[in-house]
Amino acid sequence: MELNKKEKITDMTRGPVFSQMAGFALPVLFGMLCQRLYNFADTYIVGHFLGDEALAAVSIAGTATYMLFSIIMGVTTGVGVVVSQFYGAQKEDEVRKSFVAGGYVAAAMAFVITAAGMLTTHPLLGLLRTSKELMPMAAAYLLVIYAGSSATMLYNFSAAVLRALGNSLVPLLFLILSSVINIFLDVAFIAWIPMGTAGAAFATILAQLISGALCVWYTFRLLPFLKVKGKEWKPEPHLVREVLRYGIPTGLQMSIISVSDMTLQAVINTYGTVMIVAYGVCMKVEGLGFQLADAVGSAVGTFTGQNIGAGDYGRVKKGVRSAYLLNLLCYGIFCPVVFLLAEPIMRAFTQTPEAVSLGAEYMRIFTAFFLAGGILVVYHNILRASGDVSVTVLMGLSEVVTRIGCAFLLPRIFGYQGLWFVSPITWTCAALVGGIRYYSGAWEKRQRAG
Repeated sequence: MELNKKEKITDMTRGPVFSQMAGFALPVLFGMLCQRLYNFADTYIVGHFLGDEALAAVSIAGTATYMLFSIIMGVTTGVGVVVSQFYGAQKEDEVRKSFVAGGYVAAAMAFVITAAGMLTTHPLLGLLRTSKELMPMAAAYLLVIYAGSSATMLYNFSAAVLRALGNSLVPLLFLILSSVINIFLDVAFIAWIPMGTAGAAFATILAQLISGALCVWYTFRLLPFLKVKGKEWKPEPHLVREVLRYGIPTGLQMSIISVSDMTLQAVINTYGTVMIVAYGVCMKVEGLGFQLADAVGSAVGTFTGQNIGAGDYGRVKKGVRSAYLLNLLCYGIFCPVVFLLAEPIMRAFTQTPEAVSLGAEYMRIFTAFFLAGGILVVYHNILRASGDVSVTVLMGLSEVVTRIGCAFLLPRIFGYQGLWFVSPITWTCAALVGGIRYYSGAWEKRQRAG
């Protein structure tokens, strides 16, 4: 296929592995950092203008939204895997048909998420043991996020297709623009127009709508390769099933992990507002750290999908080794910086001494385990992109069992400090499950047999 020479897409089935993966991962990373930065902007602006209680409410609501993003990421991951495999196999028509099938699946799931999310907002916050004082603010934020789930799906779907074709730069550029707009809207909807926590949610949704619309515009205007005409708009059932075959297990795996996250959040909530604020800020920093892993994982997923399509399994293994090195380089910088700057980071979001002390304590613990989290993401992406999706669900289940078990057990033994080791232990155990499966070679045998 010669299209990659004139289209803004990349064939990852040939060329130097490490530099190709690093070149793909960097724009993805910068894009994710932009998303994280405007999440930080939400946190900072909410805390600065509305106070610690509003900050705690947004933190709780943020945990609840992970279930939403789990489903969205599952669907868009399924689309990305299918598109990348057909692109690697040089099947142009199937790429375009997969794009259409994925679009229908994404639209249907966005509708379901909106309806289900808005109906279950208050019961979900109740399960998280949200206090009466924080409930109205958390619910206001969460309802807006659920109502705007179509905007979130739009960006993630279009970005997933572009990345599956090796284009990680364009989603980044549009995301940078929307991040700047998001920060401006945060100030406008919170400081100038007193919308409270709902204002922060409105700012996020509008920013995602802008970046998603720009990605779609680029796809249809500047990528003729993906232009759909006439009867091609009718989805082919076998491709819908293929998208769901990858997307449902991924969404399920991420959703069950979100259940364990919410369980940990519920335990945290019993310790009061100061603990919630400390944990909420730490989650922002932890999320920032995982952007490194997710960027490398995105590169692994696209690289694996294209090379599985091309039948080059040896090159897939080289990609995994390159991912190990990329993780080592990233966390070799990130973890020492966070360890040393833990207290200043906390003070940027809250001036409550107890919250600063608790948050700094947790940051210095989880930085020691971040590499395990990065390797875990590598295994999720290599196994998923190679079609070994049932194992990723098993890895998700191992995270649920470990996190929930540790969330209730460790505080009984070590007090509140036991909570700081729940996630690190969970990452390590799940990474071991993924590593055993990867090195067993079962994923390769499955592909060769299929």
